[in-house]
Amino acid sequence: MMTGIVTSGTGIGTILLSLVASRLITDYGWRLSYIIVGSGVLVLLMLAAQFLRRDPHQVGQLPYGGNEVEAESLNSPTGGFCFREAVGTGTFWMVCAVFFCFGFNLYTIMVHIVPHAIELGIPPIVAASIIAVIGGVNTAGRIGIGSAGDRIGNKRCLIISFILLVAALLWVMVAREAWMFYLFAVVFGFGYGGLAALMSLVPAELFGLRSLGTIVGAVMCSFTIGGAVGPVLAGSIFDMTGSYNPAFLTCAAVGVT
Repeated sequence: MMTGIVTSGTGIGTILLSLVASRLITDYGWRLSYIIVGSGVLVLLMLAAQFLRRDPHQVGQLPYGGNEVEAESLNSPTGGFCFREAVGTGTFWMVCAVFFCFGFNLYTIMVHIVPHAIELGIPPIVAASIIAVIGGVNTAGRIGIGSAGDRIGNKRCLIISFILLVAALLWVMVAREAWMFYLFAVVFGFGYGGLAALMSLVPAELFGLRSLGTIVGAVMCSFTIGGAVGPVLAGSIFDMTGSYNPAFLTCAAVGVT
């Protein structure tokens, strides 16, 4: 649950920045808007980084509920796989493939859903708000799925989240009105939030904490590669067919696999 709460900031940022960016682009054009948003994010990140601490000992505190004995044990090596051992397992590559599919679907939607909605006659402001809804519900998905993972297990939550993503992708193929796109955004956003919360939890459960940072970094690389491939492939499919439906069907097939 704590991972879901910590990562929920991504959803809040999606809500705020999508609305701010839409207004900036209208007033200043997309080039200057990118510079404004990027500069603002850089300043905020640098300020926020000043308040980060690696562990409670840096401020003279113990972990919540901890004691001196537990504090000393924190310095001992943690169990689990080293990175080389993890890479040698089929499970590692399966996890990478899962999050490749997640990145493929997520960034395809984030890039193409607004043009698709506008093409179907949805007003541009309403179409842009679909992204904001995805961001808002994504926050609830991170907390909800993260909390559910503590009770029913992260693997089951992973399956549930992908089912939500695939269902949303099939629904958007028949969506023609604003309310249908908003319903899509709710379902897709919840599944997206759940998968985002699980991105570090699943590797931790499977491989332990010994090289968790390196393993999660590798998993996120596969996620990023999927995020690069998906929008380009979807755009190419649209150029060839004149419709986004084959692209969304491809995303659903990727999600099922």
